[in-house]
Amino acid sequence: MTVKAIRGIAAAVVLLAAGAQASRAEEAVPAALQPPNGYTAAFSAKATGVQIYTSTAAAGSAPTWTFEAPLAELSARDEVIHHYAGPSWEAADGSKVTRDTSAPVVTVPAKQAGADIPWLLIKVAADPAPGILSKVVYVQRISTSGGIAPAKPPTRAGTKVGVPYTATYVFYVKSN
Repeated sequence: MTVKAIRGIAAAVVLLAAGAQASRAEEAVPAALQPPNGYTAAFSAKATGVQIYTSTAAAGSAPTWTFEAPLAELSARDEVIHHYAGPSWEAADGSKVTRDTSAPVVTVPAKQAGADIPWLLIKVAADPAPGILSKVVYVQRISTSGGIAPAKPPTRAGTKVGVPYTATYVFYVKSN
């Protein structure tokens, strides 16, 4: 192998490493979305689903898209978790968490806010059923792709659409 070829390979490795670091830096979670001290990430899950929008119109106004609910399936460990209105997350083992409405949802725009739904930190309350979600206190939605309401306004009130999205959800529990 020539010195020129070795230098080319070395340069490629350096560029790949720099690109990987830049990619990780882009996905850094903002401080505003970190749960309070005393909570640790129990697991994360990849979500694929839709954000459901309904067209609504006030009297005399043109219809607009209004967010209704998510509908997604999350894959975590060997578990499937369903995500739906509430917002709620329900695992196949029967455990479930739902938004704690006494705490505000923290929202941070996605990196590409015009195309991707925002990142969130949501305080949740667990259902008494035991299982993977029974000790979860916070759910963080990050690394979103898609899910924004259609750019074209609806033509009539009452129309529903599901806009595809993907995201990573991180589930936090109280530290021991």
